[in-house]
Amino acid sequence: MCTACGFVFYLNPKVVAGTIPEQHGRVLLTRRSINPGRGLWTFPGGFVDFGESVEDAAVRETFEETGLKVDLTGLHNVYSYPGAPVIIVYRAKVVGGTLTTCEENDCLEWVAPEAIDWDTLAFPSTREALREWVAARGITPGG
Repeated sequence: MCTACGFVFYLNPKVVAGTIPEQHGRVLLTRRSINPGRGLWTFPGGFVDFGESVEDAAVRETFEETGLKVDLTGLHNVYSYPGAPVIIVYRAKVVGGTLTTCEENDCLEWVAPEAIDWDTLAFPSTREALREWVAARGITPGG
């Protein structure tokens, strides 16, 4: 707070919107080609732009990072960690597009729940969201 004018500057967390795209019982994972998490796997997602809804950001980020058009099928969960963005993750089904990498990833892979490599996931939110996604299928998650 500025003692001269009383202006308050808030340091609020950013918001990230992501999706868990599902197709034929598998989830689409992206291998990051940038930091943080370069070389590690996550699901599509990114920052919500000012004036954009979280849902629209999730759909946009999925398209930008994978080339796939998705419909959101429900809220998966919200993840919050001190000093990090708030991560809002939706379940999604693929409705079109062509699977394509982008500048932020160098590989895209459809992965069955039992084949997730828990040691190569990029973020705590990635691990938590995928553990919940796997558990919802009646499979005991690893990692």
